[in-house]
This record gives sequence, structure tokens and C-alpha cells, in this order.
Amino acid sequence: MMGESVMWRRAMLVALITVVGTLIRVGGGSLGWAYEEMTVTSGGTITGRVLLSGTPPPARIFHLVFSPNLGFCGRISDGKGNRLIREFRVDDEGGLEGAVVSVVGVERGKKFSYSPRIELENCRITPFVTPIRNHEPITIVNKDSIVHDIQGYSLNDQDTFAMFNKPMSPTDEAIKEIRLRKGHYLFRTQCGVHDFMQSWGMAVGNPYFAVTGEHGRFTIPDLPAGEYDIMAWHPRMKVQAQRIRVSADGTANVSFTFDASEVEIPLHDLQTEYRLETALRSRQVPSPSVELQMP
Repeated sequence: MMGESVMWRRAMLVALITVVGTLIRVGGGSLGWAYEEMTVTSGGTITGRVLLSGTPPPARIFHLVFSPNLGFCGRISDGKGNRLIREFRVDDEGGLEGAVVSVVGVERGKKFSYSPRIELENCRITPFVTPIRNHEPITIVNKDSIVHDIQGYSLNDQDTFAMFNKPMSPTDEAIKEIRLRKGHYLFRTQCGVHDFMQSWGMAVGNPYFAVTGEHGRFTIPDLPAGEYDIMAWHPRMKVQAQRIRVSADGTANVSFTFDASEVEIPLHDLQTEYRLETALRSRQVPSPSVELQMP
């Protein structure tokens, strides 16, 4: 029989995802409460860390020969003609970089002026994880001297739908509106020309969020005193949630731990050798000039 604590956690998680689905629609005239900006006095702070237990999953492998601009995009490679996407960056203690930590259900608080931005440089989209706002703009900047075709997708845990498709000329800049489908809270971008160019985003409904740094740590300041749900998300992991109380002028600490054994990487993304090796024997694979990627 399922324990009461497990049942409570699952019920809270379902309710939390429902709340997230409501919050991300705010701002576009949909149902849901609007976030109200105010001056926060005696606000509290949430600090903590996101960890990954177990051996970090290996990098996904993309063969540069399958896309155009081999010479240009090969500025970043493993030196053998492969581009590696390391989705899990972990320090020696398991601190996980690139996780989004977000407080949900905050109705009033500090000014919400966040404007997301992604950049295309050396055939890479950065940052790899970017919180986004539904019905608000995202800026896309192409710093490369070649054309990219940026595709935006709206998704949840089961479904993926195309949101926009924006060809980006060399050194071009564009602004697109985020329009997530009902019940969706995730956003993904990928270049239609270079499939190894990928990034992720999660919708936030208020300014109380953070993306973990290289040691998995985060700080969320100026939060009105109260009790809140706080969630942690990584592109390859399921959402985790906890309940936390924040006191005036106080500091609350919280940690999340993801399990590396829950990650499954498709076998075709782990193929280390060229699938067209014989066709490449007479060609010189370009050496990386910006970054030599290590497995």
C-alpha cells in the first residue's frame, strides 16, 4: 500500500503542474491571476543547491558531416568531426548546472522585468537553458557569419508543437513572441540546418526564479514572507517540488537531488564513429579552433 507521504508528494506535484500551467498563461488575456508588482520590504531569501546523484549521463554525439558548414561549425568539436552536447554539467560534489528553480503561486512581489535572450555563436545556442515568459518576447541574436534557421517549439511531458520558424541571416537579430499551447510549460529551440544547435526553456510566472550555476547553487531574494511551492527542473529530468516557508528578512535553504539513473539517451546519440566513415577517408576533418570538446 502506498505510504501517505508518497501519495501527498504525488498529489502536490500534480497540483503544482496545474498551477504552472495556469501561471504561464498570465499576460495573454487568459484565465488565471495576474502577478502584481509592489515594493517589497523585509523580503526573505531562498538559497540552495540542485544535485545529481550517480554518474552523469554521457554527452550526446552529433556528426558534423550530416550538416552544412562543416568548416565553420567545426570550430567546436572533439577533433574527430563530432559536436558534443553535454546536457549534464556537474561538479565534483554533484552540483548540477543549468537547472531552473522557480517559486510558484507568488501573487505579489518585486518588479517583473525579465526579458529572455538567446545567442547563436559558433553554431551553438546559448544559454542552453533559458527561462521564458508566455505571451512575451524573446530576443534571438545571430553572431555567426552563416545562416541559421531557428525553430521554436511548445511542449509538455507528452506533446510537442511547432511555435515559430525564423531564418536568421548572418549577424541578424529578431524578436519572437512566446506562445505556449494550453497546458504546456516548456520551450525548445533547434536550428533546422544544424540539428546539434539546441536549447531549452521553462515558463515562469513571476520574477522569483534562478538558473543554477556551475556548482548547482542558486539564490532567490526579495520574496514576501509566506509559504510557497518551489520547483526544480532540468531538460532531461522530471519536475521536483517542495513546500517551503519564507520569513521576513530570513533565509530559507532548500535542496533538490535528481537521479542520473532515470536518464535514457537514445543509442543513435551515443554513436562515436562516423556512419559515413568511408566517404570521409579522402577528406581532412577540420581541427577545432574555438573549443576542443572532451567526452
